[in-house]
Amino acid sequence: MEQYNALIKDRLSEIGISEAGFAKIRKIDPVRAQELPNAISLVVKLSDYVIDEIDGAPTFAYFQHYRAVNALLDQAALRIGFLIESLGYRYLPVAASQSIPSAERPYSALISHKAVARMAGLGTIGKNALFLSYRYGPRVRLCTILTDLPLDCVETEEERDVCKGCTRCAASCPAMALRGTLYRHGVERADIIDAAACSNYMKERFQHIGRGAVCGICMRVCPYRGERK
Repeated sequence: MEQYNALIKDRLSEIGISEAGFAKIRKIDPVRAQELPNAISLVVKLSDYVIDEIDGAPTFAYFQHYRAVNALLDQAALRIGFLIESLGYRYLPVAASQSIPSAERPYSALISHKAVARMAGLGTIGKNALFLSYRYGPRVRLCTILTDLPLDCVETEEERDVCKGCTRCAASCPAMALRGTLYRHGVERADIIDAAACSNYMKERFQHIGRGAVCGICMRVCPYRGERK
């Protein structure tokens, strides 16, 4: 198992992925875990300069950077998937910005990238509803590969409070979509963010920048920058 972990990490590093982790998904998706029990979480750090330019509204540079990093993650997942199949195992890449709308749970994906990355011990979820990487803070994008490749995986339930009473994201949200609620196991997404209010505001105000579904303000104002090593 460990040799596969090392092989995949080496390949991802060569591609440009900033960090990777490995997790069991049985607590996240017990049904899919019966066939693809393991997940590889891919993390790419965004440009500090690009994020720092966001001031009350996303920029064209941020929109393009966001798309480019998503494309890098998706290509990396595909290339690692090819490697997994060459080893005789199966894989399912979950795109960085994949969305599968449903009446029961709109604004959802095939599996939560944040939940997988958290289970892999790479970070936690902040009051801004973003994934907060312990290494890089919120300035990251994520992607996931589900697989039956035997991997040395973790299944952590760690809940580290890195927000420490800060509510800057909630105070800065122009859509007033953030509740200022600290994530804890069992807390629903709706307790942290009004996803509809967030999405609708971005589409109404920022459509001219791109697809109107990327803001970045809560990411820009977040003071947590990770514990870089």
